[in-house]
Amino acid sequence: MFVIPVIGRSVERERGVAVVRRESAPDVSCVAAPVRDRTGSIVAALSISVPMIRWTEEREEEPASLAVGGADALSGRLGHHEGQQ
Repeated sequence: MFVIPVIGRSVERERGVAVVRRESAPDVSCVAAPVRDRTGSIVAALSISVPMIRWTEEREEEPASLAVGGADALSGRLGHHEGQQ
C-alpha cells in the first residue's frame, strides 16, 4: 500500500481513498473516496466516519471498501465509467 502523509492525513492512491485519523474529533477516524462526473473530474467525496474504539488497522479495509463502492456507484450515476480518469 502506498501512503502519502498530507497535513495530518494519509492518501492511499492505490485504493483511491483518503484516511483521516482523529483530525476533526479525537475519538473519530474516517475514510473518503472521490465521486467523479462524466468528464472524470472529482465533484464530491463520500466519507465514512468510525469511532476509534471500533477502528483498527485490520478493520480499516471494511469502511474503505464501502466508501469506494459507494463513490463508484454515485460516479456511475453521474456518467463516469470505471477506468476513466
